[in-house]
Amino acid sequence: MKRRVALVCGEHLLGESLEHTLRHFEDVEMIGSWKLDDQVLSLLALQTPDLLLIAEQEPPCEKTLYLTGQILDRYPNLPVMRVTLDQNVIRIYTARTLPARSTELIDLIRQIPVPEENRKGD
Repeated sequence: MKRRVALVCGEHLLGESLEHTLRHFEDVEMIGSWKLDDQVLSLLALQTPDLLLIAEQEPPCEKTLYLTGQILDRYPNLPVMRVTLDQNVIRIYTARTLPARSTELIDLIRQIPVPEENRKGD
């Protein structure tokens, strides 16, 4: 099954390079490479990707943070991945809504992984 991927990038050269790389994979369908601006929200409605990839420098600019929040609010089931030039890190954002009762809430809390730097004497 092909994954429909849309790319948003603030840096033209980085975006071009990532798009070129991703187009070589048979299971990836690049449906667009878009500029980092407010047009992204309307393009998402038209193109309906399976994944949105945001590529930019670290730390993220205010526009990226704002747009990520808007995207997650409007498209809660759309995974958003962010890659940067400065770090070998991929951040994945989702805003999935899950039904919950108090017993399910505590189970979810227990299942969330604790970052290594937050572990104190486990």
